[in-house]
Amino acid sequence: MRHRFAPLVCLALVVACASVESGSFPTPDREYAGFSPAEAATLLSLEQIDGHPLYTMNQYAGYDYENYEGPSAAGEDISPNRDRDAWACSLFAALADPESRLFGRNFDWDYSPSLLLFSDPPDGYASAALVDIAYLGFDGSADLTDKPLDEVANLLDAHHIPFDGMNEAGLIIGMAAVAPGNVPVDPAKPTIGSLGVIRLMLDQASTVGEAIDLMAGVNIDFVGGPPLHYLMADRNGDSAVVEFYQGETYVFRGDAGWNLATNFLLAGVEAPAGQSRRYDTVWSQLESTGGVLDSEGAMSLLQSVARSDTQWSVVYSSTSGQIRVVMDRNYDRVYEFMLEPAG
Repeated sequence: MRHRFAPLVCLALVVACASVESGSFPTPDREYAGFSPAEAATLLSLEQIDGHPLYTMNQYAGYDYENYEGPSAAGEDISPNRDRDAWACSLFAALADPESRLFGRNFDWDYSPSLLLFSDPPDGYASAALVDIAYLGFDGSADLTDKPLDEVANLLDAHHIPFDGMNEAGLIIGMAAVAPGNVPVDPAKPTIGSLGVIRLMLDQASTVGEAIDLMAGVNIDFVGGPPLHYLMADRNGDSAVVEFYQGETYVFRGDAGWNLATNFLLAGVEAPAGQSRRYDTVWSQLESTGGVLDSEGAMSLLQSVARSDTQWSVVYSSTSGQIRVVMDRNYDRVYEFMLEPAG
């Protein structure tokens, strides 16, 4: 497990700094009925970091992509009564500086107890991903670390529904809800959930090009949630917004040192300017800096477009592996983690 995460409070910054050896897991001190040693070790690794809450957990238990029967697109029921105008995630990639390639994301949604999940599959890339665990049945009302394992067993499915994340190769992916665009379907291709495809890309792709190829090889199922589009970026400075419109797949590459997405389909408008205040704000800032931001500037930009329902703000660095997280717009308290880059 190539990461460091034991939190240490230092003024407004909470820094993560411990390590777990790749390919191993701590053997539980006793057997837990109904759980394999790897499953028990996964659940026992759960730690509460923030009272919103934010948890961390290490994924030691194995998994596959095909046999999951849980939430497809972030839950069996993803707030069907929520007004579409309230969809409000903001994502950007600031990539012009090879020494500081960053990806920022506000997750704006209903109250979301959250988990930063570290994974290191034996046949894939190590990664860190944020998960809204309300869609696994947790309401955030109690400290999950105090509960017996059978009451938190649903966390073993958290790896299936990453909302955003970064892998050790420097690939970063996030999603945002959009209006229906009529996703293409090919009966000859396997089908995967709209968040499960993020897991597939984090595990198996090292670049934006590889991620796009993986997406092209599957049908993406949006049943159970709103349609999504995806912003992705990599350590080489490549980026793309991938979306589905009128039965076709559209890929919008970032060729100016930056890229961004909010909650409208780029393929469905003549020009993005004026479609969203948040989009215009982020575009203006990235244009003025030429796509160059440091981690503090990236978090400040997220703060400038945050809303009352912003559940988390996260800045991923594909160059350093740094992950900086703010919960519930508490920008005076930043949690910092490290995912050690490959190579």
